[in-house]
Amino acid sequence: MNDMYTATYEKLSTLQWLMKRRQMFSQAESGRFADSTRGQGRILAMLKIQPEIATKDLAYLLGIRQQSLNELLKKLEKNSYVERRPSEKDRRVMVVHLTEKGKEAQEPEENYQEFLGCLSPEELQQFGEYLDRIIAAFRMEGRSEDEDTVADWMDKARERMGDEQFEQLISMRERAFGSFGRGAKPDNIPGAERFSPDYDGPVPDRNGFSFFGGRERK
Repeated sequence: MNDMYTATYEKLSTLQWLMKRRQMFSQAESGRFADSTRGQGRILAMLKIQPEIATKDLAYLLGIRQQSLNELLKKLEKNSYVERRPSEKDRRVMVVHLTEKGKEAQEPEENYQEFLGCLSPEELQQFGEYLDRIIAAFRMEGRSEDEDTVADWMDKARERMGDEQFEQLISMRERAFGSFGRGAKPDNIPGAERFSPDYDGPVPDRNGFSFFGGRERK
């Protein structure tokens, strides 16, 4: 039975790596905004719904640390896609503004059917249900946000943004991370930074190697 769990986990790890590799190739071909679910592309996708948003709110919606967000915003700001200015209501709050150039930035359309089309609609629905259960199990293990704090933030954010924009942004967040976010990434293990959705560094070549050490079993 343990071998079955190990084999399944290895397949999920392989799938994760292949999806990351595909994203890197796509970015190389289409630029930094190739994937609207990651990195700079994800920020622009959010800002096209809410063109002005506090950095604290944006960090929560993206499920990343403020420091990681600031690094991405620096890159976007350097290329004139966004601007950061203090809020007129509270100078302590920094607000991100989408510029005209940012509004005009094109996001390539993803063709997910290209690789998910190998499943029938019924199989895809069933597969999605299995994934939901696995995701829920991982999420319960790594849940890190206090529910009262989240509820308070959501009430205030809804008031600041308006119902329609708030619901759209929350929907985008939940599609990627679920209602309670990704939880903390595993900083205490080597190479943990690669688990961040905004990591754009090199990915090791795993050809011929098992994800659990040593050579692949023949």
